[in-house]
Amino acid sequence: MEPKKTLSCQPKEEQDKVLMVDDNPTNLQVLQATLEGRGYRLLAARNGAGALAVTVKAKPDLILLDIMMPEMDGYEVCRRLKADPVTFEIPIIFLSALTQTEDKVKGLELGAVDYITKPFQPEEVIARVNTHLTLRCLQQQLKIANAELMELNENLEKKVEERSQELLRSRDSIIFAMAKLTEARDGDTGKHLERICKYTEILARELSKTDPSITERWIKVVVKTAALHDIGKVGIPDAILLKKEQLTTQEREIMETHPAIGGDTLLELREEMGGGGPFLSRAIEITLGHHEKWDGSGYPFGIKGEGIALSARLVAVADVYDALVSERVYKPGMTHEEACNILQEGAGKHFDPRVVAAFLAQRDAFRQIAVSMRDTALH
Repeated sequence: MEPKKTLSCQPKEEQDKVLMVDDNPTNLQVLQATLEGRGYRLLAARNGAGALAVTVKAKPDLILLDIMMPEMDGYEVCRRLKADPVTFEIPIIFLSALTQTEDKVKGLELGAVDYITKPFQPEEVIARVNTHLTLRCLQQQLKIANAELMELNENLEKKVEERSQELLRSRDSIIFAMAKLTEARDGDTGKHLERICKYTEILARELSKTDPSITERWIKVVVKTAALHDIGKVGIPDAILLKKEQLTTQEREIMETHPAIGGDTLLELREEMGGGGPFLSRAIEITLGHHEKWDGSGYPFGIKGEGIALSARLVAVADVYDALVSERVYKPGMTHEEACNILQEGAGKHFDPRVVAAFLAQRDAFRQIAVSMRDTALH
């Protein structure tokens, strides 16, 4: 497996501000010692009211928030910050000794981006802080790019076209980087996103031979947006996402919320952009629909048949094939032939029969990509 590339934003004039909130001074000292000297400007608050005051005044880039505090607990602080249009975009990571799944789910439902359980490992805190600060920076750059794109509509047609293409490429890169940040939480995924995009293109081109509605432009958009299929996993706690053992029923229910989390995120982005065009439309289709099944037994909505967007049906086959043949720490990869048999058996139940037929027609191309882009040896 190749080493992961570090994702970073353009250099900033000011240091990122991180607000630490905890009523226990010892906890604050430990947290400060963990983050000190890493290029952040550290702020601190000892209670909920103080946290709200510092946030309004200093506008931190990230908040590490304890839950169990007197008078105003962390949940209430989070609720108030998310209700205020001035502060609702600031990412919040809960840092708490509460370990129950329902506590974590409540925090995420209130709008937190992550949850770290005390006692924490310093390396984990540093990694989470870096990830969410980078993600926030990328989101801000994306907004700036979109704002510039809208402004260019008032300029001459030629200049608009040239700059638009540049910004669209920038947008594609930023959104793909956001997808890679989500993937980077799992050290086993390797070149998963790149393979999914290539598999999806193979399927789309095979179907286009007999379906004139599948245009070259549609294929290009779907291939780009296929990388976003699991972006909603950024909202799934590590304890569930990275668990090697079988998930409990409750954990499985939480895991199965990731298509809706991703879809909602992209829908909000499309709303902010005033449309977003076919790029975001296809991304939303894929994110929401790649775990739906042809017979209606999938999630999150139980849609069946052609009610599932074709883009999502393509990614469903690509994603399952990659999962089957890829080797992981907790499982060996299946052989290409075994994976082909499973996909063929799933036609008409899990998968669109037409897409499975396209897969079988291009099975050798799938194997070639699986071998040439493998993370570990393919059987």
